[in-house]
Amino acid sequence: MSYIVFASVLIPLWVLRRHGLEKAFLWAWIPVFLCMPTMFTAKIPMVPLRTFMQAWLVPLLFVLLRDKRSEMTFGRMEMLLLAYVLVRVFCDFLGRGYSDAQNYAAYMLVSLIGPYLIGRYVINRREMDVATARMFVLMFVLFFPLFLYELKFWVSPIYQIFSPMFPEAFSGLSVRWGLARTAGTFEHPILAAIMIIAVYRLHRWLCWIGAWDAPQTGWLGRIEALMRRFPFSFKTQISIALILMILLTLSRGPWIGALAGAALVAVGNTKNRKKWLIILGMLFGLGGLGGKMALDAYMTPQLGEVLSDEAQTMLYRSVMIDQYKAFLMDKMWTGWGLTTVPKIPGMESVDNAFFLMALQHGLIAPALFIMIFVYAIASQIKFGLKAAPGESPIGFTFSGIYLVCFVAFATVYMGAQTEPLIFLMLGWGESIKRRHERPGSGTAPASNRNAPAQQRVTPFKRVLY
Repeated sequence: MSYIVFASVLIPLWVLRRHGLEKAFLWAWIPVFLCMPTMFTAKIPMVPLRTFMQAWLVPLLFVLLRDKRSEMTFGRMEMLLLAYVLVRVFCDFLGRGYSDAQNYAAYMLVSLIGPYLIGRYVINRREMDVATARMFVLMFVLFFPLFLYELKFWVSPIYQIFSPMFPEAFSGLSVRWGLARTAGTFEHPILAAIMIIAVYRLHRWLCWIGAWDAPQTGWLGRIEALMRRFPFSFKTQISIALILMILLTLSRGPWIGALAGAALVAVGNTKNRKKWLIILGMLFGLGGLGGKMALDAYMTPQLGEVLSDEAQTMLYRSVMIDQYKAFLMDKMWTGWGLTTVPKIPGMESVDNAFFLMALQHGLIAPALFIMIFVYAIASQIKFGLKAAPGESPIGFTFSGIYLVCFVAFATVYMGAQTEPLIFLMLGWGESIKRRHERPGSGTAPASNRNAPAQQRVTPFKRVLY
């Protein structure tokens, strides 16, 4: 039954044939990417692709490379990504051998570089920005009742329906404060929180540009008509649903990242962006120092005091890093391999994506990954600062999403759908920056976009009699 992963590829092939690459991405790939857990896999000898997301992406990438290869360019971000992939694959070869490294290279090319190329060359104009953001929001609006179901019954209905086809798949359960931490199709509550927060930021950008003010069409239109009997506007209802979903994950790391990302995005909506950016940087610095001191005090018990469960969880991460440092020092530059890092009994979970990356593939890999984040955030802020006063720059929205992921990955492994998502967002962000359009807005007016420069007419403000 698990071979439905490969049989289902007929769906994106049909959409590609009937509607083209953009619609196949929007209507087929995004839904399957979000709906089907990465634990739902099928194994065929000599085929490294195993998940729905990977299998459905291959025909899209074939068409993309066939039709848009002449448009592809190589810049700073591509240079960083190439170095990142080469370092991780080479170190994996040293740690696990050729066969495993070959499979890992296939995973990185399809699951990471593939989404990057989709974001870079398929989401290539304002209409696609809006359509992609709306599709992500639609999917999570549809997920809202599933999260409520999971809160009550402690399992996602998607796992209940499809897990009989995938015997090796399982739905993990995490309980905090007597409540089930909802994870949806994303394997872990923290990973689910990262996904929802990213979509919430896209939703807020859609609010600011007025995308929700007009009557909606398609599935969103049906949901909007259904929700008219309830109070608040449709966009406010979406905000409430997404915030509730974030809270239901009971994940503090992403919550902190969400606050930091929201503060950074808010700078883009101020009149004097540069001034508030400097103020925010100072606040981040002071907040980081104060938070470190408070955290140390919180995790240090007084004589006879018993630490709370939350403090024990934080203490675990601190002790875990200290315990695993010896393994890191043994293979500081090459790592142990993706799946061959030694395990300490009782501390099998390495809850820090950057530290785990160093254990797997040496210090250079996380250093490059951090450089990717720093460049992406800084370049999006620089791009957003060029936006006209009074606009809500999409560059600040993307920098906020990158910051959320950066903070959250320090508290959890980078797994399930989060890794392809961040690479899709990196490609999307590069697409927005490199368009020859008005800075900050992400597009030019439709009437002027394809017109030669000498034919464009500057609009006048008034008629002189």
